[in-house]
Amino acid sequence: MNKNINQIGYCGLYCPGCYKMKVSEAAKSLKKELEKAETKGAFFKDNSKLNTRLDNLIELRCTNFCRQGGGKYLCEIRECCLKKGLKGCWECGDFEVCENLKEQFVENIRKIRN
Repeated sequence: MNKNINQIGYCGLYCPGCYKMKVSEAAKSLKKELEKAETKGAFFKDNSKLNTRLDNLIELRCTNFCRQGGGKYLCEIRECCLKKGLKGCWECGDFEVCENLKEQFVENIRKIRN
């Protein structure tokens, strides 16, 4: 496994590659560019709603990854792995038929196992 295990969720998703991280970073960049434009004299009509929405998107960023307590509060996948003493679903022989896993997770788990 090439990636740091602490950055891989129990479900097999790579936390830094999560859409929440990407959207958060994009919103942060956009907000910074808009602030630069305003200081150069660009005028935006009442951008407080836009700033609020961008702030909400920026807050999507997880401060901790799954293994550090971040992600979904009551994650069935994390709970199952912890209960079974597994590093992740890729160590489970039943992951192919697990009802907790969506297909996107199963594909990642197959890649990790290989």
